[in-house]
Amino acid sequence: MRRIALVFAFILFCFDGLYSQETDGISAIMHFAGVSSEEELDEHFVEQLERLLSRPLRINQQSLSMIKESGLFTHYQIVSLEDYRLRHGDVMSLTELAALDGFGQEFTRRIAPFISLESTGYPVNRHNCRVSQELNLRGGIRYNEFLYNNYFLKYHIEAGERIAAHFALAKSSGSTKPDSYSGHIVWYFKRRSAFITIGDFNARFGQGVAMWNGLTLSGTSRPSGYLRRSTSLSPSSSYTGAYSFRGICAEATMSRLRISTMAAVSQFDPSISSYGMMPAVNVSLLCRNGKVGITHFADFRLKDTRCNIPDMKTSFDIGFTIKGTDIFAEAAYDWVSASAASVAGAVFPVGEDLRLASMLRLYPPEYNPSYSGAARSLTKCSNEYSMSLSGEFTCGEWMKVNGTEGFGSSMRRMSGFISLDGAYLPVAKDDSMKSHQLKALAEVKMYLSPSLSLKVRFSERYRSWDTPFRTDMRLDLSYFTKIHTLNFRLNALKCNGYGLLSYIEYGLKIRSFYAYIRQGVFRIDDWDDRIYAYERDAPGSFNVPAFYGRGLWTAATGCWKFARWGRAYFRAALTTYPFMKEQKSGKAELKMQLKIDI
Repeated sequence: MRRIALVFAFILFCFDGLYSQETDGISAIMHFAGVSSEEELDEHFVEQLERLLSRPLRINQQSLSMIKESGLFTHYQIVSLEDYRLRHGDVMSLTELAALDGFGQEFTRRIAPFISLESTGYPVNRHNCRVSQELNLRGGIRYNEFLYNNYFLKYHIEAGERIAAHFALAKSSGSTKPDSYSGHIVWYFKRRSAFITIGDFNARFGQGVAMWNGLTLSGTSRPSGYLRRSTSLSPSSSYTGAYSFRGICAEATMSRLRISTMAAVSQFDPSISSYGMMPAVNVSLLCRNGKVGITHFADFRLKDTRCNIPDMKTSFDIGFTIKGTDIFAEAAYDWVSASAASVAGAVFPVGEDLRLASMLRLYPPEYNPSYSGAARSLTKCSNEYSMSLSGEFTCGEWMKVNGTEGFGSSMRRMSGFISLDGAYLPVAKDDSMKSHQLKALAEVKMYLSPSLSLKVRFSERYRSWDTPFRTDMRLDLSYFTKIHTLNFRLNALKCNGYGLLSYIEYGLKIRSFYAYIRQGVFRIDDWDDRIYAYERDAPGSFNVPAFYGRGLWTAATGCWKFARWGRAYFRAALTTYPFMKEQKSGKAELKMQLKIDI
C-alpha cells in the first residue's frame, strides 16, 4: 500500500507539464455573462456558450452572419472587426484584438475562451467547404422515491459556411420512447450575407421587451451583464428545443439594411382542433456605431372555425456605442392589452479601473410578457417599474495566476462590484395598496497569492410582502495549480429561518483527464430558505438543484479525452437525509455522456 501511495503522489505532483488544456467552462461563461454566481446563469445560454468552448468561433474566417449568431459581440464590435479585417488582414493575437475600437483588454479577456484566431492568410478562402460533425450521446438513471432513466442524442454537421444541420431527441419521462425532438437545417448564401433556416431557431431582437426566446436572468449584477447582445434570427442547437421557435425563418443584409422574417408554429394540437401560427418581421438600419430596429409579430390561433389573436406587439429598439459608452433602449406596444413597456440603459467606463451601468425598466401589469425576455428583477416583463445601478472595479498590482497562460493570465489583485435594484409593483402581491422591493448585492474577490483566491459575496433583499428581509452571505476560498484545484464554499442565509450550506471540492486536471469530487452538508428547515448550488455536469446539462432539509451530498464528475475526436463524461451523485426527524428518501444519480467530433 505504501508503494502504491508513493506512485500516486508521484503522478499527481511531479508531472506539472501534464495539465489540462481544457478551460474551466463555467467560470468563462460567468465572466462573459457578467453574473456573480453560477446560479444566476440561464440554462440555454450556457448550452450555447459551451458549444463555442468546444468549437471556438473562427473570427478571421467566418462570415458576419455566423459571428452575429454567436451572441458574443455587439453590432459596433462586429463592424469594427470586419473593418479591421478588410484594411489590415487577419487578427493574429489577442493583444491586437484588444486594440480594436469597442473591444479593450477586459472584453477581450472575457471572450478569449470562445474564439479562435485561426488564419489561412488568404481572405478569398474564408468560405471553405470543410465538413465537421459532432455527436453527443447521453444516458443515465436517477432515483428520487422512484427509479427513472433518461437518454439524449444530438448530432450536428456543418459543411463550411454553406449548410448546417442539427438533430436531437430526448427521453426524460417514464415512457421508453423519446418525448421531445429538435432539429434544423440552415443554408447560408455564400455571395450574400443571408441564410434560410427550417426547423428550430432562436428569435432574439432588441433588448427582449417584445421577443426573446429562452429563459432570462431574474436580475442584473455586474455592468457587463446589462446590455443584451441581440442575435436576431439564429439556428437553435438545444437537446429538446423547449424554448426555441419551430418553423421557417430567413434573414438578409443589404448594405445598411437587415431584414429578418419568420413564421413559427405557436400551437399544434389536432386532438382539440387547435392550431397557431406566428409570423414576425424585423427591419434594422445598421450604421458604424450601432443600429436602429423595428419588430412586429402576431400570434394567430385557430380553434374549430374561430380565429383569435392572443398576442401582437410592435417594438422599436436602438443600440449605439459612443466613445466607449454603450447606450441601449427598447419600447414595445402590446396591441391586445393596449399597453406599452420599455427598457433603457447605459454602460460606461470611468477610467481603466471602474465601469458603471444604469437601467430603467417600465413593465405595466397589463403588458403580456409571453414572448419577452428583457432584464428584470421580479417578474417576466410585467407588473414592475424598476431601476438598477451597478459598478465594478479592479485595483492593486497585476499578478500572474497559476494554471493560466497567455493573454489574460495576469489579473489585478482585487476586483469587485456593487449593485442596487429597486422595484415598485403597481398590482400588489398582498392585500396592501402597493408592493415594492429593494435589493443590494456586493462582491469582492482577492488573490491572496498566485494560487489562492478569496471571494466574499453579500446580498440583502427587502420587500413589503411575506417575509420582508432575506440576507445571504457566501464565502468561496479556492486553491489552484496547473493540475490541482481545491474549492471551499460556506453559505449562510436568513429569511423565515436559517439556512446553512457548505462543501469542499477537489479537482484534478491532467492532459487527457479531469475529475472533481465534492462533499457537502446542508441544514435548511424552511422551503423559503432553500439554497441553490451549482453542480458540475457534462456539456448540455446545466444542473442547479435547490437544497432543502438536513442532509449530506456527494458528487463526482469527470471527463476522459480518449482521442482527438472523442470525449467521455461521467457524473455520479448521492444525497441522503440522516439528520431529518421524519423519514425522507434520498436521491441518487448516475450519468454517462459520449461526445464525438469528426
